Amino acid sequence: MGMKTDFTSLVLEMFKKCAGRSGCEVCREHMEEDCLFFPEMYRLHDLVQETGTPLAEMDLASLVDLCTLCGLCPCQDIRMLVLKAKAARAEEKKPPLSARLLSDAQQAGQWGTAFSAVLNPLNRLKPVTAMAKKILDIHPERSLPAFPEESFFVWAKKKGLTAPVKNPSRDASKVAYFVGCSAGYLFPGVAKAAVGLLEQNKIQVFVPSQHCCSMPLIMEGNQQEAKKRIQNNLETLGACVQDGYDIVCSCPTCGYFFKKLLVETAYYSEAFQLRADAGNNRMQVPTGSRDQKFTTVPMGIYKTFLKDDGYFSGIDPLQRIDLSLNVQDLGEYLLARHKAGELSISLKEPGRPLAYFAPCHQREQNIGHPYVEMIQSLPGTDIIPVGGEMHCCGMGGHLGFKTDFHDHSLAIGGPMFDRLAAASGRTVITDCLSCRMQLQHVFSRQVFHPLELLSAV
Repeated sequence: MGMKTDFTSLVLEMFKKCAGRSGCEVCREHMEEDCLFFPEMYRLHDLVQETGTPLAEMDLASLVDLCTLCGLCPCQDIRMLVLKAKAARAEEKKPPLSARLLSDAQQAGQWGTAFSAVLNPLNRLKPVTAMAKKILDIHPERSLPAFPEESFFVWAKKKGLTAPVKNPSRDASKVAYFVGCSAGYLFPGVAKAAVGLLEQNKIQVFVPSQHCCSMPLIMEGNQQEAKKRIQNNLETLGACVQDGYDIVCSCPTCGYFFKKLLVETAYYSEAFQLRADAGNNRMQVPTGSRDQKFTTVPMGIYKTFLKDDGYFSGIDPLQRIDLSLNVQDLGEYLLARHKAGELSISLKEPGRPLAYFAPCHQREQNIGHPYVEMIQSLPGTDIIPVGGEMHCCGMGGHLGFKTDFHDHSLAIGGPMFDRLAAASGRTVITDCLSCRMQLQHVFSRQVFHPLELLSAV
């Protein structure tokens, strides 16, 4: 299917898979409260049945705009189709400059931190911020973020962290830290806290050259630039794996992207089947379990729909698989060491009551709640998880800033906001900095990353 002219065909395929005669309706029952995309798709499907209006004549672009790629939906086919549709739409109709600027978190962060001395004072002038929001198509109620005087990456270079670890001791651990744009450019205190905790526990830290994971870019259909940055990250991080580093991410979205989204369909590729020695008439198919188990199926009919034809199929599938197997969420990494008795941690304020929200992209990694588990193991702590398995804050990264999506973002997060409001006497923590911005906007209270509250004993 051509990426350039098939936007409508791709969306119609979504309807066929999810709401047509060959589709299922699992999400009609389970996604009503916490998603806007599936309810709208079913509403349009029902409208077609009632009125006979062809789907092709409906506003399918608005439907695709409702998907934030939270990852909560159970069907990887739909995620791939949404990504393809966004890219096809961008080919047919180039996104406005405001969307392109907002979605390039890396470029915005680099320029924002470089000129913070000028931008931050201007940000405090209401007429200037009103004009900037209008130009960037940011909702009037959203606050423009303040940029730090220097990015984490500049700080890391000054600290010597951007040079590979030299002469590591035999028993020392070393990590390559993929920081992400939010901690790298907007909240460097989080990344510095990560480095501090690791180094205090005698874990050597390397901050390799890195690009945006590309999630914001693919949300706006910028497939060409996204693939360039993905390829650069694959090569850099792959070399780190070869050099014996553990790869860690403190950003759940980056971790989800590398561990889950990027690798979808890669196991169906000919390259992987050859490496797995599946045989001429067999395929090795992952069972979905966390321990890399596979089942063998006859190639025959399975080969017609189990194939590497997703959004990322042009990128080496073995590189994608190998990276996904070697990336860890930083909380996951720390918890494993904590359980092994190899990590010394404490809370800076042990008596402070905490409420923890697990972001969608953290939950979709199937790693439990590492920070909650670590904190609960410390004496005198009081922490409760807030929100269910299907709750989303609704921010969707840069999407929550956009004028047309602002109200949608608050509607998605509504059920979770109600639960968090009931924990008003607690300090809110979450490992997603996008969620942090959303919760600070809604509740006008400070929100922390768990790393900021932890230190070595």
